[in-house]
Amino acid sequence: MADDFRAQLIAHAQAARDRAGRAQTEAATNQYLILPFLQLLGYDPLDPDEIVPEAHASFSDKFKNRVDFAVCKDGVPVIAIESKKVGALSEANRGELKGYFNAVPTVKLGILTDGLIYQLFTDTGLENMMDDEPFVAVDLADVAEERITDDALDALRRLRKGTFDPADVGADARRKLYTASYVEALDRNFRQPNETLVRALMDLASIEGRRTAKLIEEHAPIVADAIQAFFDRKILERVGFANRQDLVRVPATQAAPAPNPAAPPAEVPTEAPATQESGVITTDTERAIFEHVRTRLAFLLAGDEEAYSRLQHLYPVDYKTVFSVCYKQDRKGRLFNFWEGSNPRYRFDFVGGEQVQTDDLRDIDEPLRSAFLARVADLG
Repeated sequence: MADDFRAQLIAHAQAARDRAGRAQTEAATNQYLILPFLQLLGYDPLDPDEIVPEAHASFSDKFKNRVDFAVCKDGVPVIAIESKKVGALSEANRGELKGYFNAVPTVKLGILTDGLIYQLFTDTGLENMMDDEPFVAVDLADVAEERITDDALDALRRLRKGTFDPADVGADARRKLYTASYVEALDRNFRQPNETLVRALMDLASIEGRRTAKLIEEHAPIVADAIQAFFDRKILERVGFANRQDLVRVPATQAAPAPNPAAPPAEVPTEAPATQESGVITTDTERAIFEHVRTRLAFLLAGDEEAYSRLQHLYPVDYKTVFSVCYKQDRKGRLFNFWEGSNPRYRFDFVGGEQVQTDDLRDIDEPLRSAFLARVADLG
């Protein structure tokens, strides 16, 4: 059932993307994009007891609060939807939705949308007071390309008729917000562990010695390497290589920023890589780039098990003038060429002609993911 909903959502997203150019007004956006989305979730736009257009709640004749749609359960509104025409969404639009949300105690979920982007709000701070920021945002343009996070997919699943529970939406939103905060903190500290984290791990590992500033400073890079090795091992366990200690590499120096959770081990590609040219020396930076590519792709492909399993076919090729990362084949499978510079430090030429020059490797996320998926589509 979960896979069915994902497929239906992707099909709707592709149709919505194609129709978006003809939704030149808010009314057209409602008709062509938003009502079909509600139908996807199982609601009946023709049932006045289920979906109420132009729903209003007023404290007085002077202060009236209205939203474009209210979704009802057992005769009371539980979801408020404020719509704008495609491409006209902004933070300024949140006021109308917030006014209705705060005025109707039974409403536990607010949706601000332009038919392509859906922002979900609830009251994680004060009860019946809508948060300033959404706990989930879904862009159907990304979903149409089959790019959707597990959290976003789960949030939309929970919106379906018969599944949506007003009593649980706040707790679920808080969990997502806290999880996002923890992931951000972990990502930040895995790249450069702060003193608090270093102290905590030293205590957990029973490292001897008084926690002086000098000792903390000495252990910070060791902690960073240990964290990387830990995630290497966990990923290897997932793909059945838990005992391959030779695949868990903790480099003495890391030229590139420490990546996100590690990727699967490399296997011998379908077409063996070309022999390295005589006299070519692979630098620490080039080795670090390859490690970053494998581990970052594992993060970017989270939830796509089929694509994730193809990571084992990545391998580096080092020539005299350029360093490349390939998938299965040297030429047909090339993802990019790489050169090291000084300012900016990294230069990438991706398949398809896109060039990226940067000091922050996270800038290559999108072209890297696109290039890899293109090669997988071409070579299987």
